[in-house]
Amino acid sequence: MSYELMHGRAGFLWAALFINKHLGEGTLPTDLLLPVVDAVLAGGRAGASDNATCPLMYRWHGTRYWGAANGLAGILQVLLNFPLLKEDMEDVRATLRYMMSNRFPRSGNYPSNEGNPRDKLVQWSHGATGMAITLCKASEMFPNDRELRDAAIEAGEVVWKSGLVKKVGLADGVAGNAYAFLSLYRLTGESIYEERAKAFASFLYRNASGLVAIGHGRGAAGHAYSLFQGLAGTACLWFDLLKPESSRFPGYELSDSNVDRDDLVLFGKAISTPWMPHRDELIDSALVLVGLSQTTSSLLLLLD
Repeated sequence: MSYELMHGRAGFLWAALFINKHLGEGTLPTDLLLPVVDAVLAGGRAGASDNATCPLMYRWHGTRYWGAANGLAGILQVLLNFPLLKEDMEDVRATLRYMMSNRFPRSGNYPSNEGNPRDKLVQWSHGATGMAITLCKASEMFPNDRELRDAAIEAGEVVWKSGLVKKVGLADGVAGNAYAFLSLYRLTGESIYEERAKAFASFLYRNASGLVAIGHGRGAAGHAYSLFQGLAGTACLWFDLLKPESSRFPGYELSDSNVDRDDLVLFGKAISTPWMPHRDELIDSALVLVGLSQTTSSLLLLLD
């Protein structure tokens, strides 16, 4: 049984949260979702039965991943959005503390999976980026726990030092890494994190075409404009930088409000310069991302 965010029960639960957020609470009733939450918790406890120091652990294809896409960080992120019993919340917190205590001591980065000695990946899928965002969420749920907050900030420092990678997307690229700073900005209110997100976005602006070519090469052009691997994720980042206090990592953090007309106008201004790379593709991506059916010309009329 798969529990992780991308292909498992946690992904189902996040989709349900998203539906209820945007279509109204109770669209998918709680009595339908809580048994799945309980099953995820039970699966994590069973997976951690051989480790007395970690309450929850999961395997995907036999490997105990830690990252946001296929591992602990993503599953815990979803669980933190539900009204858990106190003992369940404490298990989530203790699992995060276990991960914090098993970081790479020299860099502060997080292993991609349990026991992996390679300190290589700094991205949302694996490493410090996903953990920074999840720790920000945990800090909101445990506001008096300074260690969680400090760990979120420390993970952000890892991203700042090593997060200018050779891909553009949310999953394993610079756009996803920039969202760690936006989460920290909302958590702390400190402008340095907004500036760091803008610095990463500026790097993307200047290097997007080359990074897309490096990241996808021949035969994978379909990914070049995708949400998690391509420029659609970059479009989300630029959009969110216009209102960083309302920013959310797509598919990982729940927004406080729906996208409205003013938001679309802001996005249009961000991409209205004729020399913006891949402008038409970004407009199309924006329309898909906010769930609208209008064509590109409709958005352009809106901006006039």
